[in-house]
Amino acid sequence: MEHLWRETPLLYSKQASDRLNCDVYLKLENLQDMHSFKYRGISLFAQEALKAHGPSAHLIVASGGNAAYATCGVALALQMKCTAFVPLKSASVKPLLEAYGATVQVGGENFQEALSKAKEAVASDLNAVLVPAYDHPTLWKGHSSLIKEISRQLPDASRKPDAIVCAVGGGGLLAGIILGCQDVKWDGVPILGMETQGSNCFYQSMLANRTPVADPSAVGNSSDTVQDEKHQVEVSHLHQLTSKALCLGATSPTAGAVRLALDRRGLVRCVCVTDEMSIKAAVDYLNEQKQLVELACATALVPAYNARILKSIGVLQDTRAGGNKRPLVVFVVCGGANVNLDEMVGYNQILRDLEETGRDPYADPFWLDGAIVS
Repeated sequence: MEHLWRETPLLYSKQASDRLNCDVYLKLENLQDMHSFKYRGISLFAQEALKAHGPSAHLIVASGGNAAYATCGVALALQMKCTAFVPLKSASVKPLLEAYGATVQVGGENFQEALSKAKEAVASDLNAVLVPAYDHPTLWKGHSSLIKEISRQLPDASRKPDAIVCAVGGGGLLAGIILGCQDVKWDGVPILGMETQGSNCFYQSMLANRTPVADPSAVGNSSDTVQDEKHQVEVSHLHQLTSKALCLGATSPTAGAVRLALDRRGLVRCVCVTDEMSIKAAVDYLNEQKQLVELACATALVPAYNARILKSIGVLQDTRAGGNKRPLVVFVVCGGANVNLDEMVGYNQILRDLEETGRDPYADPFWLDGAIVS
């Protein structure tokens, strides 16, 4: 079965490399079909659904974001029936999804209500399959392909990255990166998972499975922790999402990704930054690379502009024998369709307002594995 996703470029960034004094590569998943890495895993999931159910298979998804875009694009490519349930706050995407031939229904005030409507629709259709946004091993397998591509695309095939940086929402991309690293024997490569305050369910879940956190301010939003019996991990459920990075906005991560991260024994580091840091990274990336990325994606790019983060985890300190090579860092530019010029103009105004007060977002404190770094 031939995969549907395209191989995306791995771009060397001279600007970021000079700024950080290391070799920086950008994996441009924003150039993936439907502008997101999600096309990889969801296309593989859809192909398996088509194989199991035949041409009558019906893809149903609950999402107002990139999972919906990817599902609708995949359904068109495979000529499958597709229905998307979107929450009211995302109703503006309805004509965009319908352009791909999907049936789109506004499924309630929020994601949970949309998901409930989607599940009802699946229960009433024997050929319907609920497409998960991030919580399924098939998705992770599809996402893992980007690491295999990176291993082929690096100019020195014998050299492993000193770190891979990605954004984390529900953990699907991170799980795929971990599995991809296993496939190419990069198990020892550190992975830096980036989240924002107010949307840090994975960060909190990792803390819940390591040591008790004495200072609640170290993890941001209040949450409840639930034991997942299947994976034997604690999973944090946020009471609310307060970040502007809505596409990171899972209230709880997939327990499978938490398990995979814990099993790497310290080689998955979790960083939580302010929205303003992500906003500045989105604007800086536009000015430097001439590409629009949504705020969730920009969160992964913060360390490309703020050297304090990579220094805090030791990546910029070359400890290899001889010290004759600079560290190599790969940033997964995960993409996303939820961005436009009006948003970027608004972000730029936010930065101007901050500048007038003398605040540099890159000087904001950030949270690393439960500790505040000022």
